[in-house]
Amino acid sequence: MDARSRNPEDVPAGRLNVPGGNARILVDGERVEWEVYDESQWDFRMALEWDVLPQTENPGLIFSSRVDRRRVWPAPANWQQLTDEQLLALCSNARSMF
Repeated sequence: MDARSRNPEDVPAGRLNVPGGNARILVDGERVEWEVYDESQWDFRMALEWDVLPQTENPGLIFSSRVDRRRVWPAPANWQQLTDEQLLALCSNARSMF
């Protein structure tokens, strides 16, 4: 079962495995599931889900959920090595794209 198809209330807080790809899935303390990825990794397959085009000159780190889409500029170079708690802290301080 794909992690995004689960009911967030049934998912424990923390990281979920994402088969393939460079995204990470995190679940915050409110049981909101966040997909985290570097905007520079954007490709045409994401275009159907986006209301705005990605930044190509100064890409950010995107946090996408059923409740919001947020962006941190610039994307930290080492974001994939950050702990779940560090990423969730970035998410809580990120600017909403809506």
